[in-house]
Amino acid sequence: MGAISFSAVDKTYGGRAAPVRALAAVDLEVGDGEFVALLGPSGCGKSTLLNLLAGFEPPSGGRLLFDGGPVAKPGPDRAVVFQEAALLPWLTVWQNVTFGPQVQGLSRGDYEPRAAEMIRLVGLDGFRDALPAQLSGGMRQRVGIARALVMDPKALLMDEPFGALDAQTRLTMQQLLLDVWQRLRTTVLFVTHDIDEAILLADRVLVMSARPGRITRDIPITLRRPRSVDDLTNPDFIRFKATIMADMRATGH
Repeated sequence: MGAISFSAVDKTYGGRAAPVRALAAVDLEVGDGEFVALLGPSGCGKSTLLNLLAGFEPPSGGRLLFDGGPVAKPGPDRAVVFQEAALLPWLTVWQNVTFGPQVQGLSRGDYEPRAAEMIRLVGLDGFRDALPAQLSGGMRQRVGIARALVMDPKALLMDEPFGALDAQTRLTMQQLLLDVWQRLRTTVLFVTHDIDEAILLADRVLVMSARPGRITRDIPITLRRPRSVDDLTNPDFIRFKATIMADMRATGH
């Protein structure tokens, strides 16, 4: 459950101008329940890789498997969290979180207990009846995470979900995600360009080259679990950061 496999995956975008090769021969394995961060410069294909796995678009070549089968289309087994929560503004927190199960035709008895649990887990139990306009950016992103988790996905695909937040809120959300993952152990593929964030959250950090994107380094993060934002000043954390920074400089990042 939740295992991800890319084998020599390519992605090229055509058009009137010259084709753009976004990904080149990407090989990637993520185990069930593993938290893996994709780190690289803007335009290196991180989001493209995530979109292929989500089923939003097909690869141009290679083989892409999820949970042992080919990825042909989007599905509730792969929940996506974007940089913007993209909540429906006329719906309350509760209605936004339960919108997906309703569209899937699930019975209230099947999804309401899980929805209530996820809202509690992300710390919004007192805001179930609030509209998105009444929430801060961090709180809206909490709703987005609860909405993704309510379908009990096998994998959570996160595309720079905290990139638009201020520094303090971002730390709060990183701690929240650490706590949620520690509890649920859902497979996570997390796109970021922030080295600190990648090291803090992930079991492994995959460094991507500039376009066309390739995986240039696979770095196991051996910091103890459970982690917290206090680990940002840990000497071992700083050593990982120095290693990754040196590697990114060496590959022209």
